[in-house]
Order: sequence, then C-alpha cells, then structure tokens
Amino acid sequence: MIIPLPNSTRNGYRQWVLFSLLFLSTQLSYAQTTITGTVTDATTGEVLAGTTIQAKGTNVGATSNAAGKYQINLPTGAKTLVFSFIGYQPTEIAVGNQSVVDAKLTATDNALSEVVVVGYGVQNKRDITTAIGSVKAKDLANQPVASFDQALASKIAGVQVSQTSGAPGAALSIRVRGTGSISAGNDPLYVIDGIPLSRDTKYATGSTNSQFPDNPINVMSTINTDDIESIEVLKDASASAIYGSRGSNGVVLLTTKRGKEGKTVISYDSYIGVQNVSKKIDMLNAYEYAQLSYEAKNNAYLDRNPTGKPTDSNDIRNKGVGAPSTLIQPEIVPYLSGQAGLTNTNWQDAIFRSAPIQNHTLSISGGKENIKYYLSANYLNQRGVVINSGFKRYGMRANVEVKNGRLTTGINFNPTYSYHDLIKAEGPYLGEGVVGLALQMPPLFPVYNADGSYNFGGNAWGYGATSILNPVAIANQVSDKLSQLRLLGNAYAQYEIIDGLSYRLSVGADVNSFQRDYYRPSTLEIRDRKGPSTPTGFSRAQNFVDWLVENTLNYNRSFGQHTLSALAGFSSQKDRRVANELTATNFPNDLVYTLNAGQVTSGSSDVQEWSLLSYLGRVQYDYGGKYLVSAAIRADGSSRFGKDNRWGYFPSVSAGWNISQETFLKSVNWLSDVKLRASYGLTGNFQIPNYGSVSLLNYSNYILGNETVVSGLAPGNSANNKLKWEKTAMLDVGFDVSFLRNKLNFTFDYYNANTSDLLLNVPVPRASGFSTELQNIGKVNNQGFEFTLGTRQTFGRLRWDASANIATNRNEVKALGPSGDPIIVAGGVAGAQFITQIGHPIGEYYTYVYEGVYKNQAELDANPALHVSTSRPGDFKFKDANGDGKFDLSSDRTVTGSYFPKYTFGFNTSLNYRGFDLGVTVQGVQGHKILNLIRRYIYNMEGNGNLFRGALDRWQSADNPGNGLVNRANRLASGSNGEISTWHIEDGSYVRIRTITLGYSLPTALLTRLRLTRARLYVTTQNPFTFTKYLGYNPEVNSRPDSALSSGEDYGTYPLPRTTSVGLNLSF
Repeated sequence: MIIPLPNSTRNGYRQWVLFSLLFLSTQLSYAQTTITGTVTDATTGEVLAGTTIQAKGTNVGATSNAAGKYQINLPTGAKTLVFSFIGYQPTEIAVGNQSVVDAKLTATDNALSEVVVVGYGVQNKRDITTAIGSVKAKDLANQPVASFDQALASKIAGVQVSQTSGAPGAALSIRVRGTGSISAGNDPLYVIDGIPLSRDTKYATGSTNSQFPDNPINVMSTINTDDIESIEVLKDASASAIYGSRGSNGVVLLTTKRGKEGKTVISYDSYIGVQNVSKKIDMLNAYEYAQLSYEAKNNAYLDRNPTGKPTDSNDIRNKGVGAPSTLIQPEIVPYLSGQAGLTNTNWQDAIFRSAPIQNHTLSISGGKENIKYYLSANYLNQRGVVINSGFKRYGMRANVEVKNGRLTTGINFNPTYSYHDLIKAEGPYLGEGVVGLALQMPPLFPVYNADGSYNFGGNAWGYGATSILNPVAIANQVSDKLSQLRLLGNAYAQYEIIDGLSYRLSVGADVNSFQRDYYRPSTLEIRDRKGPSTPTGFSRAQNFVDWLVENTLNYNRSFGQHTLSALAGFSSQKDRRVANELTATNFPNDLVYTLNAGQVTSGSSDVQEWSLLSYLGRVQYDYGGKYLVSAAIRADGSSRFGKDNRWGYFPSVSAGWNISQETFLKSVNWLSDVKLRASYGLTGNFQIPNYGSVSLLNYSNYILGNETVVSGLAPGNSANNKLKWEKTAMLDVGFDVSFLRNKLNFTFDYYNANTSDLLLNVPVPRASGFSTELQNIGKVNNQGFEFTLGTRQTFGRLRWDASANIATNRNEVKALGPSGDPIIVAGGVAGAQFITQIGHPIGEYYTYVYEGVYKNQAELDANPALHVSTSRPGDFKFKDANGDGKFDLSSDRTVTGSYFPKYTFGFNTSLNYRGFDLGVTVQGVQGHKILNLIRRYIYNMEGNGNLFRGALDRWQSADNPGNGLVNRANRLASGSNGEISTWHIEDGSYVRIRTITLGYSLPTALLTRLRLTRARLYVTTQNPFTFTKYLGYNPEVNSRPDSALSSGEDYGTYPLPRTTSVGLNLSF
C-alpha cells in the first residue's frame, strides 16, 4: 500500500529506512542452537513473547521473541526445559530426542504477579502498596481511535474519561478521583518514557471566539497507540508524590514498546473504516416550522395589540406595538397552505457526512543479548464527520538499547508531524458554530441558490428574525489549518557500579512547533449584514522547547527474607514558549490567503518560561513477601511561585500486608491471595500562570497636572511573594483479593483527599490600586470508593475474560476566602450562572426552577405574585425558591444540579475460542446534570430559527394545552420564558457501548506454512449504541472542560462518530 507523505517528511523517511536496513544487517548471523520452538497460550493459541526458557538444573536460559519463538543451547546432561511466563503456570517438558519443542502454557489468572510501571521504576503488582490502575497493550489494540486516551474509557476505576468533542484530534477530559482545584487546572500529569510533559501545549492554538472557545487539540494524539506497551495511572498521593508539585491530579505513565531478544520480527497493523454521526437531533420540517413561526408571530402581535386579529396584514401590524418582530415573513406563507414540493432542507444532513479513517503501522523489533531495538513508522488519516474537517499524522519511533558489560545506553526518539483541518463547531448561531447553525437554520432555505452560489437567506432575514448564516458555506469557505511538528524523546545511560547499585543519567526533550493559519473570505456574509464582507485572517506561530535532565541512583538488594530498594535523584526541567501572531484584513481578493496579501492590522509577541528543580528519594522494604513498607519524598523548587515560597516538600508513606503468605491461611484453598494496603501522601499542583506571583507591567494612560495625557507602564496586578502550591493530602485504604486459584480477583479502595491553599482572587483594599490579589486561601475535599472485579475462566478451549469497575466521588468545598462568600460566575449564554459555595460541590448550576406552564387564565389569576406582569396562559411558571411568597428574578435563583456524577462504571469482556475472539467494552456515567444551552435556541418557541421536534407538544390554547411542559410559541418571549432555568437542565446519565470487536487468528500450523508468526483479521464498531435520555448529541459534552467553576454547558459541539472498521495484524 502506498501511503502519501508530505514533501517535507519524505527525505526523513528515506533516511530512516536506510538506517533501519543498515542496522538490521547486523542481525543476520545467530549462534546455532540445539533446541528451538514456539511458546503459545494453550487456550487461544496466542504467541507468548518474553517467556523464560531454562534448562532445568542449570543456569542456561533463553527468552522467546515477539513471535513466541526461542532457541537454547542445551548443556550436556540436561533433559528438561522449564517454561515460565507471568500469569501462566510454569511448565516442564522433557526434551528426549527432539530438536523442536513447542510449549503450550496454561494461564494461572494471577493478576497479582503482573509487572507494573511506577514512578522512576517498576514493581511486581504483588508488592505494590499504593493505588495504581494498569492497562496493557492488548487492551488498547484494534480500536479506531486517534489517541490512546480515548481507549482508556471504562478501563480503570476512579478515572473518568470524557470525550467531550468528536472532532478529529480534539482533546479529551480526564479526571482522576474528581476535581480538586478551582482555578489551577485538573488535568493529570502525563509522563511518556520518563518525560513529564508540559500542559501548556494543550492551549497552543488559541481560539477564534472568546465567548465560545474552540475545543483544544489533543497533544496526546501525536502518540501512536500501536507503539504503547502499557499505561499506568497513579491514583493516590503516595504513588504520585514522587512527582511532587505536579501529582495532585494523578499521573499517567505511558511506556512504549521495546525490542526483545531473538530474531527480527516485522509487524504490520492496519485498519480502515468509515465514520458516521452516532446521533442526529430530531428537528421540525419546513411545514411544521412555518406553522409554528406563524403562530409565534401572531401571539407576539396579539399580546401587544389586544384589538388586533391573526388575519391582520403586515401593513396593519407595522403600525402596532412590537413591529417588525410581529410581521409575517412572506417565505412562510406558501407552507401554511400545505403546498407540496417546497424547499425542505435537512441542514444536519448538509453538514454531516460519511468519513473514512485509516491507520497503518509498520514495526521492526528484535535484538540479541547486548542490543535490542524497536522501530516503527505510522500513518493515520481521519476525516471528520463534519464536512471539511480532519486530522492526519505521520510518525516514527526508534527505541534502541545497547548493553556493554555494566553499561547500558539507550535512546527513545519519536518525531511526528500532524495536520488539522479545523472547523468551528462549538457555539450557537451567534458564535458561528456550524453545528448550532445547522440546527437553527430554518428548513425553508436551500443550501445553494439556483446559480450554485451559497444561499444566505437566513441572514438578515428581516421582520425581526434572527440572523443565521449558512453552515455549509462557513464549513467549506473558512480556511483554518493547524500543523504541529513534535520531536519527543530521551537518551539515557545506566551504569551498574556494584551488584545492586546503579547510576542512571537521562536527558529528554519535548520540542513542539505549531502553526495555525486562518482566513475568512469576503464571500461569507457578516451576521446581520447582507452582501460581501471584509476578508480577515490571522497567522499564529508557537514554539515550545521543554528540556529535562535527571540523575538517579538505584539500589536493590536481598538479604535472606529482607529485600531493600532505594532511589535517590536530582531532576531539572525548563520550558520555554515563544508565540507570535499577526492579523490582517482588506485582502484584494480571496485567491491568496497569506497575510502579506492584505493589510496587517495588529500583531503580538510573547515569550514565557518556567523552571523546576527537584530532589527526590524513595525507600521500599519487603520482608518475606509478607510485610511491605514504602516511603518517598520530593522537593520541588518552581519559578512560578513567590520568592518566599519557592520550594515545596511532598512526602508519602505506604504499607502492605500480604496476609495470604501467613501460615494460618495456607490451608484455605479457595483463597489465593490477600493483600491489605494503606497509604498517605502529600502532592501539589503548579498549574497556574507562569508569572502569577509577580506584577506584570501594562501600558496605561495617565493625566498629568496640566491635563496632558501620557502613556507609560504601570503594574497590572498585585504581586504576592508568598504565593505557593495548592496541596493535596490523601489517605487511601484498600485491599486486593483473589479466589479460586486466582480465577476471580477483587480490588477495593477508599480515599479521602483534602486540597488546601487553593488559588483564588481575593478582594484587597482599593488603596492598593488593585481590586483583587491571587492568594492561597480555599479548601476542597474529594472522597470516594472504588471497586474492581475481574475473572478469567477456561472451559475446554473457550476462554472468558471479564472485568467490571465502579467508582463514586463526593466533592465538597470546605473554605472560600476570608469571608466565605460564594463565587458566582456567568456561563456562555446570557442568564446562565454557576455557584461555588461552602458545603457544596464546585460549580453547581444556579438557575430558576421551572414548574411547567400556566394552562389557563384562571391559574394565572390564582397566583398573581408568582409570575411577572407579562405572563400569559402558556408561559412558564417558576418556583418561589426563597419562600417569600412571590417569584422574583433577583432572588429566586437556587442550586439546580451539578455536572459531577454520582458514580462511574465500566465493563470489559472477551471470549476466545479456536482462534475466534469477541470483545465488548461498556462505559457508564450516572447522576450528573447537563446545562443544555442549545435548548435556549432550539426549544425557545420563538420561531425565528428551527426548533426541536418536541415543540409539537407546545401549549396552543386552554383547550389544547399540549403536554403541559412546553410553553407557547411567541416571537417576543414573555413571562420570563427566556430565562435560564431547570427547563434547560437535563439528566446526562448514560450507558455507552464503546466497542464491539470480532476477530479471527490463523492457527499455528497454517501460519507456519505461510511463514508468518501472527495473522489476525478483525471487525470493530465504536460507539454503536448509547442509552441516554439526553436530548443533545453527546452526554459526555462539556463546552468548558477546563473551567471547574462553569463545567457542564452544552451550547453546540462536534458530535461523536460511530465507526465501523476492518483491521489486519500480521507478523513474520
């Protein structure tokens, strides 16, 4: 298959291929072996790479390669081979006169024997005393996703993964054990092959609209999922304290694949699929819309002109109160009589499409005792389900390790180039979000005029109608391109000073170069204005260079039943960002988009830096596999904080007791393993502006005594030399149990996390010259329970694996500033408010309580104090929330819900039988609310834009009150119908089938004839079913995912795709 590459990367790929060929030419000669063979799973036939093969009674051993093959020199006198692999029963096979010995191992289902990556090291899961969730490569494979974090959904208890946007390459929201910060960010720290990544690159591209910001790109989408070996999530403070000031939101450790000793293995992994929108919103057709619009105009006219009649002409209406909003548009008149064959555009169909996705990875791995390598090249092309959107990625990886005596050196290098075709999907019509525009555009208008030009009939329509631009024109004619070049990697050297003591030096870098070019042509009208517009464009370039140097000493030694491990290290990291932006207008035509073709109107330049200096240490002690103790500390010095609090110290301690190793449980056959765990630790959060502790200078005008205005520099904010970290102290208590010869595993955790010194803007005396100052003053508590149950069963040749998890989290604000006053912030739409107050979760909805509609005049007259004077039958009625006997817009807001769920859960299962495999992944979130502000536009009953089909149940008269829930049609909303209330708040609970995969692997005998080591064909469908009551496209939506104070809004977003793909895995 020919994969198109940009010209800028072809030379790099040629050099990489040449290097690979030269490198692999050294692998052509191997020592002759006495015994060879293949190691496979006895049930599934899957090859087992990394199996240890040892000649019994000797020190001679070997390891199976990625294809499951091995070779070993059998010493004289040795007659038996012992095969060992984690999670499988050790197997002994007598050699006899055989030269080929194949082994089939039986799974032991012992989850506690897994090797798990921890901060600055690895541990056997049996010895872990902290809360760590782990996902292996096989759990991520074969999913048609652009980024590995999408595949994490449902996998780990307490880790909530929300795909808030379906745009290709868009960022996800990941929360580990809740939301702990109000203003300093809640994203976990990502560490890839030991390199902690900067969060700043997430926002490198900026936004085209500040009121309705673009969904940020996913910086993790540069990582090829096929290159990943394992992902560990450090959930408690004791596990993440080794990362100190960046560990309070959890830590995600990503380890990429390494070469294994043995013959070279070439693998090709590919899938090709098609994507479609997983849900469309049911809107009115043109005839239904015209009737409602006519009704809305009449109601508005008659409310304000009691002597008027519905049959009054526009000439008469124009002389009355409320014109022009009460005038009847001539475009709707033909529809009122039911005339057939009129325009009836489905605008969702116009902007959505079937979109292809393809992914290809070619990898080469292998090695000998002194050198191991893993090389790969990847190409991903995902077109979006919204027209003119998409994402491409070209990537390579080289992980090479060389061992020479006591010295081991290596390099991990991952260059990628990615390209986004961006579409502004977020926001309603006034933010020009194409999804919101498609929902609101009246179906009376066609996409194109008769001459093939775009129809802008919905813009400046007249008679007081809302101006709605053509979403197809916006999507196709706005050019918004983003490219990213990323160089991520590290080089390391490790020297074993003496047995058990080693020194490691690692130098890493994460270099990112972003370029975003935007152009809006003159052919697009400006909202509320007919005719050509002035073309505008901007060019934004941002470059990030993040350097990391780490020095560590590791000591591991066993003395009888005593095992001691110690770590000491020094780390320094520096991040520098350079940003430049130019904006231009008055382009002579739309043929050349570059800014030099227009008139540059503004420009900006920005340079920011931060540095982190750290000392770290950890000691782990194990007595006889029974009693486990670990203690760690990290000291961080950050440039971001005040000079009086530059350093922070983050200690932790944990302990475990493997009760199953005690003699009094040896006779309990049904109980395989039992381990109790407890931990306590302190972590920090330094996700604040780089210069938050100092006064920044702003240009300002000043009037001198002679009234002369002069310009100068003045402090723009109050400095705080005492500004310091937000701190999280977390207690975790849990246990791990396995039963029935490890066929059933159960894990439980309880945690209680107290975050203090929250960063808040606190009012200060006006005499200081400022209104607020950033101070450490708030407190938040998160506590919850996590349960995970797993099983692995074998019934003859049928193997069944299943795991289920469920987690709860309760969020509560404990302190806010000196006075404890609530924090009230506005949402993205007028009238939407959020409140954060002591004793409640962060960012609850603060709205009016809707209680249906007034069915008749008698009901209105019976409650004169509970409605405003303009209320009419069919208008909303609201609750007297404060109990003073009347409804008042100034005092009857109340808490009406929270975006935080009551619990989350996941379920994963797979079946394997005679080469066939079936896997299903389910994710669920229950108990959270969504502030669906799209309802403010498609359920407002004003009739100026199209409406949700539920509008057919509206109140029309006292004799035809509808379902009693939907208010009457009225172009000029009365009776507080336009206020944000619980009418706009919906239950966001859902159960989503994330993936269903069916595959078939060729049997070993056929593979041998085909000279292959692996061949698997599979079909996967992603997001096939979602069970929810939510009206919108996606119950995972959150239009402001990075604002803890105002989370849970939906004012239009890019829908999630439903993807069906066919994939192939080959190795030889």
